[in-house]
Amino acid sequence: MKSRNNKTTLILPPPTAGGRDELAPFLKAKDLPKKGSTKLTLLGEGHKSSSQFGEGIDVVCKIGIKQYILTIRFDSPDHRSPNYRHLFERFGDDIRKWKGTVKVARKKHMGHEYVAVMD
Repeated sequence: MKSRNNKTTLILPPPTAGGRDELAPFLKAKDLPKKGSTKLTLLGEGHKSSSQFGEGIDVVCKIGIKQYILTIRFDSPDHRSPNYRHLFERFGDDIRKWKGTVKVARKKHMGHEYVAVMD
């Protein structure tokens, strides 16, 4: 920090080159083939998220070598989340144990496409 006229000015360092610290894109239905299923690898990382659609979890995952964030809503009194139930039953309540491969597919509900966990 530099001081000018008894005021403290914060001088910021330039961003690092390479973009490795960029956030992964959110996985959307359009990222999957229109038919069939795709192998999705969960990496055992995630954090709680909140959106206009409710509380959930953002899970770090990969399809091939491309990394994504998969948002999964928690169950609530007015909404059941099959994706959350499948993953919770398979991997448990510790996000660090959410490691492994699952099949996902592009599905449609009430005119909107979404990512569905198949197993």
